[in-house]
Amino acid sequence: MIKVNGLKIEFKHGMTVADALKSAGKSPDSMTLVVLDGKLLPCGQPYKDSLADGSEIRLLPIVSGG
Repeated sequence: MIKVNGLKIEFKHGMTVADALKSAGKSPDSMTLVVLDGKLLPCGQPYKDSLADGSEIRLLPIVSGG
């Protein structure tokens, strides 16, 4: 199993971050940070990083204020 913002997704061999996000019904935009196992992924990439069983993905919205 892997987690996307706490939602458990069945792990499949060869699964990528993009696959997991799609399975979870998530679609990050340019105002969302994607964190894989505690490491920030570069913005604007296709999220083709491979996952291992037990991986955790977090989506964090960029918030500004003033």
